[in-house]
Amino acid sequence: MHRLRFRQVHLDFHTHGSIPGIGQKFSKKKFQEALKLGRIDSITLFSKCHHGYSYHPTKVGTRHPHLKFDLLAAQIEACREIGVRCPIYLSAGVDELMAMEHPEWVVKNRAGLTYDPLEVGWFKLLRFNSAYLDYLCAQIEEVVQRWPDNDGIFLDIIALQQDYSEGALREMKSLKLNPADAANVRTYAQRVLLDYYERTTAAARSVRANTPVFHNGGHIPVGATKFNFFNSHFELESLPTGGWGYDHFAFSARYAATQPRDFLGMSGKFHTTWGEFGGFKRPAALRYECAAMNAYGAKCSIGDQLHPNGEMNLDTYRLIGAAYAEVEAREPWLDHVRPVARIGLVSAEQNQQVARGHGTVSAADEGVARMLLELHLPFVVLDENAKWDGLDLIVLPDTLVLTPAALAKAKKFLARGGKLLAAGSALLAADQKSFALDPGAKLLGRAVSDPDYLVATDLTPDVPVRSSIVIHGGSYEVKPAAKTRILVERRASYFNRTWEHFCSHQHAPDSPAKVSPAATLTGNIAWFAHDIFTRYRQYGQPLYRDFVSAAIHHLLEGKLPAVTSLPADGRINLLDQPAEKRFVAHLLYAPKSVRGASHPAAINKSLEVIEDLIPLHNISVSLRLPRRIKTARLVPSGDPLPFTQVSDLVSFTVPEFTAHAMIELSYR
Repeated sequence: MHRLRFRQVHLDFHTHGSIPGIGQKFSKKKFQEALKLGRIDSITLFSKCHHGYSYHPTKVGTRHPHLKFDLLAAQIEACREIGVRCPIYLSAGVDELMAMEHPEWVVKNRAGLTYDPLEVGWFKLLRFNSAYLDYLCAQIEEVVQRWPDNDGIFLDIIALQQDYSEGALREMKSLKLNPADAANVRTYAQRVLLDYYERTTAAARSVRANTPVFHNGGHIPVGATKFNFFNSHFELESLPTGGWGYDHFAFSARYAATQPRDFLGMSGKFHTTWGEFGGFKRPAALRYECAAMNAYGAKCSIGDQLHPNGEMNLDTYRLIGAAYAEVEAREPWLDHVRPVARIGLVSAEQNQQVARGHGTVSAADEGVARMLLELHLPFVVLDENAKWDGLDLIVLPDTLVLTPAALAKAKKFLARGGKLLAAGSALLAADQKSFALDPGAKLLGRAVSDPDYLVATDLTPDVPVRSSIVIHGGSYEVKPAAKTRILVERRASYFNRTWEHFCSHQHAPDSPAKVSPAATLTGNIAWFAHDIFTRYRQYGQPLYRDFVSAAIHHLLEGKLPAVTSLPADGRINLLDQPAEKRFVAHLLYAPKSVRGASHPAAINKSLEVIEDLIPLHNISVSLRLPRRIKTARLVPSGDPLPFTQVSDLVSFTVPEFTAHAMIELSYR
């Protein structure tokens, strides 16, 4: 396995051909000074940018017209003198120069258009099913021949291409695929993408077979191992203020941590997202983001961009260095770790074997993840190939489709005493007319009422609202068995909102008539009739989380894997470092506020900002651990921490921490 370094920078350098003086202020000494100031141990440098220009002499591509020397070679030399790794970046899916010189290489949509000629930005996607792929592979080969001892190749903008160009139509026809059939076009796109992966990976390893390679698509799709494993490691691009938000990384990392690849988290120093010259994040935010990467088992990478003149911005590296000083101190407790979790989230993403982008992430998956994060329950994300061994509770999100293999796995899991939490259609048979896994009820069909209302029962005593709580999207109607417990009651609205009859600004109130339940509970299955996880992702109603929390408490008979007094916005995770015979518990907290424009016509969207780090005091933590604990201490400070252990339950209190605390729990 390719092992990554902990403190990386991804140095963007997308530079238009009209800008003069490229690299003229580059200084090896100042470049090294910036890297040392930032405590950088690896920096990704540019061979070719989105504009299509190379930053070194090239016989294949086109050197930037205003670059007078070998900038990449000078940067590599500077890095190697001080022991800093320097993977090499090439833009793959976007090449503005080639798009203009070879319009036949640009992806064409079904309307016959390649791009809007007046649209600004990277919208001219290059066809991997054209001679462009030959050109790209030749560029990669030129780089690895020039630097055979390179530290890796990073290829960017890798995605499925829904291409209707003349060449694509001819090739689809030769493969007996119908271009008028969207499913056939998707099948063809997968073939094209797989060919891209095979050829570019081979090009990157044409000189050295173990050259690290990463193909960046902005997201690591759950279960797409055929594509994912072309990567020697994973780089989880997840800029919280760049559209991903603060919870995306935690979800993505909990999947990456189950895979046989080292991985890093990639944020940015920018206030917003990539390409923001003069944009700076508050130091508090970067400190928290790096701590979160480490807490979920990841190394760190911070996105920066180099000014066209080649001069590094020292304000940026002071900012990064403040965060990386803390990462450096934590490193002994961060390497060769694996997640410790008793809860598994089985992803509802469909067609997992195919490549997918960030925009295809299941809302139900994200809803479950956010609930578990806010409930402070460590979990892992499982794809359709994963084993469920060692887990106490499996969550099946609404919209999940039980394949025969998943159904067999679930039955085996239940037979050995495992518990299932499910919602919506997750337990249904393929025909959607009955339950494949019995939640203690008979399926009657879909209810006509939308919205519905959830009503707490004696089994949900901690739900603070005892009157009807609205939930949208409709539900299933069931007839519970005599011994099935009703976890949550349901009320229908008087009528659905139509032009003929409506009430108030949004929807009709709840009718007093009794209807089938909203959630059922047996000894080993809790099931919600609504798509409660999707609705939580869409509406963020904490009361939905309260109902799910009650279900988890019942299923686990109160023996939760973690209990803490952290606020809802706090996070907890547990990692095992077996070589060192220790668990490492991570606590995180930073208050987030929404800033910026919220109007849809605004230039920028609203985003979450972390500006202040507020200390927390006397945070209690109880963890169920499979080993006897010898000692507990705060690290890296080494301060001992009193603890108790009763059976498998280890309890301690952290007197105070700001942003991040690490607790080492050594075992026998």
